[in-house]
Amino acid sequence: MKRFSFHKLLLIILTGLYGYGTSYAQQSPYFSIFDLFEKTPEKGEGAVIIHQSESIKMLVGTRIDSDNVDVVNGKTYLKTIGYRVQIYSGNEQRKSKEHAEKLQDQLRKMYPDIQTYVTYYAPFWKLHAGNYRSFEEASQMLRILRQDFPQIKNEIYIVEDEIRLQLD
Repeated sequence: MKRFSFHKLLLIILTGLYGYGTSYAQQSPYFSIFDLFEKTPEKGEGAVIIHQSESIKMLVGTRIDSDNVDVVNGKTYLKTIGYRVQIYSGNEQRKSKEHAEKLQDQLRKMYPDIQTYVTYYAPFWKLHAGNYRSFEEASQMLRILRQDFPQIKNEIYIVEDEIRLQLD
């Protein structure tokens, strides 16, 4: 019984904090987590005091440029290690490129929201799809693609690759 009441109390507190934080964020254009913690306590509440450099406070919520960030067509992407679904790999120079591009066109028509990549790593032309952070996300797409392309279902599998996650 104590466990249930503790979880219930925790849920009520977190819901209240969320509600307060969202209403406070709407009032202040420069809202950060520090503002929520440092609010003036009401009667019976404790106060939180954060001792830190102002430069640290200014960094929270800002994007730092690095080698892992790309800007393409006005959109910002984070490059990281993740998973993609490999749909095709062939090493016949001209035929493989045409086949990979043909499959890419089919895939783009069926799934316009999924990024596709035709690449050449000598001597192979490859078609990869998606930018998945977890193996489980990629597995869902793998099952779908194996159903949609039964003629090449044995060639479709998951590969670890550098992926691009949209930040904006």
